[in-house]
Amino acid sequence: MEPHMTLTDAEVSERVKTFEHAVVPHEMFKKGQRAVGTLRRRWRPKGVKPLKARALLILGEPGAGKSFILETLRDENPMRVTPDGNIRPVLFVEAPKRTTPRQLAGAIFDALEPGYRLRDGWNTARILSEIRMLCEEMCVEVLMIDEAHHLVDQKNDNDLEDAAEFLKQLLNPFATQIVLAGLPHLGDLPETTKLRQLRRRFRPPFHLEPYNWSDRLGRKKYLGILAFFERHLALPEPSNFTEFDFAARIYCATGGHIGIISGQLSLALEAALSEGKARVDLRLLARIYADLVLRKKPTVLLDFDAPFLGEAAGAPAEPFGGGSPNPADVADAELDASADDNPYLAQGEAFRALWRKMAGARMGDQSRVTAHRTVETPPPSTFGRSA
Repeated sequence: MEPHMTLTDAEVSERVKTFEHAVVPHEMFKKGQRAVGTLRRRWRPKGVKPLKARALLILGEPGAGKSFILETLRDENPMRVTPDGNIRPVLFVEAPKRTTPRQLAGAIFDALEPGYRLRDGWNTARILSEIRMLCEEMCVEVLMIDEAHHLVDQKNDNDLEDAAEFLKQLLNPFATQIVLAGLPHLGDLPETTKLRQLRRRFRPPFHLEPYNWSDRLGRKKYLGILAFFERHLALPEPSNFTEFDFAARIYCATGGHIGIISGQLSLALEAALSEGKARVDLRLLARIYADLVLRKKPTVLLDFDAPFLGEAAGAPAEPFGGGSPNPADVADAELDASADDNPYLAQGEAFRALWRKMAGARMGDQSRVTAHRTVETPPPSTFGRSA
């Protein structure tokens, strides 16, 4: 593509799709895949004495890459049609919001056999029997449940016990192994009898964390990811994401979460291609950040006497019918007005304040789900092995 070449909407869409489908072969992604692969190898086909089913928790903040690990494994292991029936080695299910065990069972049935519906009169024993039968017939080696934190969101103790009991019974005589991917609080549940029983069936949880900017090796790996993304943008001119200032601003804006970085760069690529830009620069990413983060809440101040954005106080007002301002000029003025809140534009102390805010949020996340030292001892992970 030559600089400033105009692409059709279809061509832009295809380029963005190609970028989003690129798999970043970074260390945490590979470790996550290996953890699932190790669990999956416990599966035994029908007629072979099975190993007890186990389950694995994959925990991480939004944008950490949990879903991408599961979706990649699903795409690499599609359903096979054979004379003896459909084979689904990997089954991907997304838990509905505030799901109950019965709703989760319905989602599992729908993933196994679209149109196969949960009957109103079935009790828990019948539901579990049907799931096991279908998984056995289809040789399901691993059941991957994404957004699994919905099982425990806003639940009282009785609901948590029901969820734990359902998962425990699903694991008991089951050859299919189970992966639960969700937010960190999925592994941060109160101690109850049933939850302790369930915990014994889980492997040590896998935590997906951003690479540490303050660690030499962590920063090197992070910069490698930025270089990968820049190559796959395939724009005519280098954007230079790995330069210190640019790399630091991307980290500040995203917390280093690879899924968030990918999402922002995907939108930036779409804008660059649509506008004929030869590269992604800080101002373009600042626009993306402003749209994604800074404009979540509408402006509520309505001051008749206040000057327009970018207009000096006391300047004569534009007469009615006097013409409309240039939308690009208005957008630029809005961007500049919020520069201190935008990691891609903030300077000096304003940028350092944004960095401290990002770092504080990161440490707050880590205190819940990792072994990093904090002022208070983090609560035990219910689904992890005891220390």
